[in-house]
Amino acid sequence: MITRRRIICSILSALAFCACSLFSHQTPQRIVRVKLLADVAFRARNPQWQSEARGLIEAASDYYEREFNVRLIGQSVAAWPEQERVDSTPQLLTRLQKYFPPQAKRDDYDLIVAFSGENVSRYLTAGRPRVDRVGNCRQGLSRYIVAPIAKIFRYAGVNREPEPDVVTLIHEFGHVLGAEHVDDNQSLMHEDFGYRTEFDAKNRAVIEKNKFCPFAK
Repeated sequence: MITRRRIICSILSALAFCACSLFSHQTPQRIVRVKLLADVAFRARNPQWQSEARGLIEAASDYYEREFNVRLIGQSVAAWPEQERVDSTPQLLTRLQKYFPPQAKRDDYDLIVAFSGENVSRYLTAGRPRVDRVGNCRQGLSRYIVAPIAKIFRYAGVNREPEPDVVTLIHEFGHVLGAEHVDDNQSLMHEDFGYRTEFDAKNRAVIEKNKFCPFAK
């Protein structure tokens, strides 16, 4: 005769086994170490610019942790360029690659994100956020993001709906992981992404496939 105690123990054992199985099959988290840079205009408008830069990355990380189990960690925050104002994002990206070349020793970060506070329109070629290229496993993931930030950002917690500047970061980091522009105007990877916060199925699959790829050397 099976006792009540044995039945209870059997149920508890089965639950424990299921819980262990779930955790053992969970995808490992990808950690991306980010070096943060802030240009003259970004620093000038907010005395707390270092906290703002970290908050922007934290907000983008909240999204990627929830959707893809990818964690972005701000390793350091620095002033760059220190004095000169650069109001063109292509020029800023070119200088970024020159001053922080990919062949330099970079044991302390995987990706550089440069924030600009210049008053540029993202609808103009000179003002759009950009990455060095779309990442892939064969050549490695992208190394640089330039992100114009339209207004002062204050991090408000993990459950906050992403603000437009955070959506921009999410979009650009999507390019780092291999996501490309699509015609689907409901997708976050549409060129005019606005307030959209969902990836299309194709780009979601690309990000899942590429998220453990090495960064470009």
